[in-house]
Amino acid sequence: MSGTERLYDLMFEVSNEHRHNIMLLLRGEAKRVTSVSKELGLTTPEVSRHVSRLSEMELISKDVEGFYHLTPFGSMVLTLLQEFEFVSRHTQYFASHTHEGLPPEYVKRIGELSESRHIDNIPEFFRQIERVITEAEEYVWLLVDQFPLNHLSLIVQAIERAVRFRIVEPRNRVVAPDLDAMAPEESRALTRTKITPLVEQRMLDEVNVYLYVSDGSCVTAFPTLRGENEYKGFMASDEASHKWCRELFLHHWDKAEQRMPVPVVEVKRGKAVKVEGASRRTVLVGRERPELDAQALQDAVDSFEEVILKGRFNLGTSTIIIKKSLVLRGEGRTDDIPDTKIYKEGWTFPFIDQQYLLHVRGDSIDVTIENIHIENFNGTCINLRNGNSVTLRGNRITLESGLGRGLQFGNWGDHVVGITAGGESMYQGSFPGGVVIEDNYLDFALSYPRGGFITNKGTENDPDYRPDLLNHEAPICIGIY
Repeated sequence: MSGTERLYDLMFEVSNEHRHNIMLLLRGEAKRVTSVSKELGLTTPEVSRHVSRLSEMELISKDVEGFYHLTPFGSMVLTLLQEFEFVSRHTQYFASHTHEGLPPEYVKRIGELSESRHIDNIPEFFRQIERVITEAEEYVWLLVDQFPLNHLSLIVQAIERAVRFRIVEPRNRVVAPDLDAMAPEESRALTRTKITPLVEQRMLDEVNVYLYVSDGSCVTAFPTLRGENEYKGFMASDEASHKWCRELFLHHWDKAEQRMPVPVVEVKRGKAVKVEGASRRTVLVGRERPELDAQALQDAVDSFEEVILKGRFNLGTSTIIIKKSLVLRGEGRTDDIPDTKIYKEGWTFPFIDQQYLLHVRGDSIDVTIENIHIENFNGTCINLRNGNSVTLRGNRITLESGLGRGLQFGNWGDHVVGITAGGESMYQGSFPGGVVIEDNYLDFALSYPRGGFITNKGTENDPDYRPDLLNHEAPICIGIY
């Protein structure tokens, strides 16, 4: 008998409903003919005839005690039949939707979606996508025909929870929306998703399957015969379906190319969330644009345990608040000066409200800040409010002058402070684990050859000159307080 003939015989035997049910029953445990007869509601002669045919095909075998077992071959056949069972159950859907863009290995595994639920209703499909995003605790992965603007608010809420996004779009659909036509809040929300380190975006030439995957559930759909997404497909939360969707997404993610982000407008702070798994570390590259750098850095310190900075960061007037345990480190060092630069600009002077560049405050947190060169700030550079421990190591904090940068203190003049530590009072035990400040360099009045100045009249060299502190003629600079 040829292999093809044997295949036809095999398909004939397993196509019988009763024989198929017998195989499914025996997959659970071995049984005698009488037990099979009782459980399936068949006569004993009927069962005997069916098990005889299945035995001839070596799908089942009988032991010396009269129990029938599913053979390894029979078990394999049942597994392969799962694929046919799934697509035959949804004949109408797969007759009107194409799987041509699906890698062959995933077509062969499509039976893993057997426990999924078919969604033939567009509003219900959108509700399931919303469920994927709103119930996500760790990540959401989207393989889509276009950026899901209708779920934008849910995406931003998830970002606030430190949920990490991966989004793949087709190259020809990666077009920035008309921000001027959007409400300001929508515009800010959209552009935030384009720069935060919690959102990674890539492009493919074509997207031929649609996936919405979180750590708890998944939704998938296939294109129509015209190549369109009609938002009808399958949702699931069982492990087999989830694995199929997750691995299919990663297959496309690995092939996709990086997409460059677009600007954000305003810094919003999410709640500090402990990040589990492999994504505890992120690398940020400064763009020297405050509408980009401030939000990206705030999202990073809110969501990751180690943040590596590269390049120059312009924070504008923003304060970066650190509320969770974190290592914040600049990359690279040249001539004993950190290569990573951070600075503020654009504040209004004089001012009477305390301003910070970095503000550390969080219950029982451990924070390390190292190898960063802060080139410009107003008020206080680094404020250590409370936590368990803080280490500041190998940083450089410099100003050309403290003039025009200090907090107004009336007769006491304008105060510029590099580092404050210890909470609201000198006696408050705000860091029981200790504060370590070592190998840092602070200079708030660079020399004339380097462009520094102390007063706004250039009279530093006159020994008889006394600046008028009430008129902001000179700052009072304090390194560590």
